[in-house]
Amino acid sequence: MTLQNRTRTQSTITGALLGAALLCQPSIAAGEAVETEQVPVVYVVPMEGQMGTDIHEDNMADVIKDIREQDPQPDIVVMRLNSADFGTNYHLMQVDRKETGMSKIEEYRGMVSDLQENIPSDIRQVLWVEDSVGWGSLLAVAWENMYMAPEARLWGLRQLFDGAQNWADEDVREKMEEAWEGIGRGFFELGGHGEFARVLGGAMMDPTKMLSADFKGRSVIWRDDVNGDWKIDDNDEQEARFEGRLAEDTMLSDGIAESIEDLMFLMGYREFETNTSGEELVSRYRDQWRRSYKDSLDALSDYQAGGRGDDALRRALSQKISLDKILRNMKRFSAVERRLEREAGLNITSVELMLDQLNDQIRQIKNNGRGGSRGGGRGSGVSGGGGRGR
Repeated sequence: MTLQNRTRTQSTITGALLGAALLCQPSIAAGEAVETEQVPVVYVVPMEGQMGTDIHEDNMADVIKDIREQDPQPDIVVMRLNSADFGTNYHLMQVDRKETGMSKIEEYRGMVSDLQENIPSDIRQVLWVEDSVGWGSLLAVAWENMYMAPEARLWGLRQLFDGAQNWADEDVREKMEEAWEGIGRGFFELGGHGEFARVLGGAMMDPTKMLSADFKGRSVIWRDDVNGDWKIDDNDEQEARFEGRLAEDTMLSDGIAESIEDLMFLMGYREFETNTSGEELVSRYRDQWRRSYKDSLDALSDYQAGGRGDDALRRALSQKISLDKILRNMKRFSAVERRLEREAGLNITSVELMLDQLNDQIRQIKNNGRGGSRGGGRGSGVSGGGGRGR
C-alpha cells in the first residue's frame, strides 16, 4: 500500500506538554522524544474478539505477509489486544459460552513466535492491551514492550490450571498442572520475564499460589509469597489479576495509554502516520469467517431437519448439498471448524465420513429405483435422519 492509500494521522503534542512528560519519563518507552528525520509509519494489528477464531494464526500469517509487502515499510507494529471472555458487569454476569476463547495453546504459541520472528527485525513491535480476560492474556505477557489502557484487565490465565483438573488420579493431575503451566510460562519468557516467569506466571495461572513484589531501583523482584513490599495476591482461591494501573505500578507494563495517539506519545513520537492495511485485512477476515460460520449453521439446520424434497432421493441430495457447504466452509476457515466442533461435535473428518455414508445412501436409493417417483425430476432435498457429527 502506498502512502496515497493510507490514512494520515498527525498527532502533534505541544512543546510544554512534551517537556512536562519528559521530566517524569526516563526512557524512550516511557516518553523520551525519539530523534528521527522522518515521521514514523504505524501499522496497527487488531487482535479483537474470540481467541482461536477472530484472533487466529492463519489470519496473523496473512498479516505478516502484508507487513512484509508494504512500501514503504512500517516503522512500528502495534498489536491492539481486546479479547475478554466476560464483561465488566460483575453483579449481573452474562457469559456467551459460544464466544469464549478456544483452548488452543500450542497454536497461540506458534502464532506469537511467527509474529515476533517473521516481522522484519528493524520494525519495532508493541502490544497494547485494551482489555484481556482469558486466553488472550497469554499474548499480553509475551511482548517485552507492553502497554495497557487505563481500564484494561489482564485476567483469565487460570484456564491453564483448570484445564488440568479433569484427571482423577492426583499424581497425574499434578503432572498435568505442571505441564500446562510450563507451556504458559513460555509466553512469559518470550515477554522477557526471564527468571521470574515461574513465579509471576505461576501466580497468574494457579489460584493457590501467592504473589508479591519487591523493588530494587528500576527492577521488580517477584516473590511467591505475601512478604514483599507490594502485596499482589494473598487469596488462595483466585489467581493474580492485574488492571492497568497496578500493571504500571509494578512495571509489568511499560505504561498506560488511552489511545494510539497517547501510546505513540509515551513511546516518544510527536507525530506519526497510520497504515490502515492491517486493520482492513483483519476486519475483512472476521466478516468473512463469521459469514461462513452462519452459513454453515443454516446448512446444518437443514441437514438435521431431514432435508427438503418430496421423495427420498431429493432429500438425500439436499442433505449432500448442506454437508458439502459445511465442509467447504471448514476447509476455507479453520475458525468455522473450531466453532462447529465445539458446538456440534463436527470437524472435517466427521463431515467427510457423513458425506461418504450419504453418498452410499444415494447410490442405494438410485439402485432400488425409488428416487424421483413422486417428485418427477431433479431437486435438492435431503434424506431423513441425517446424523450429527461425532
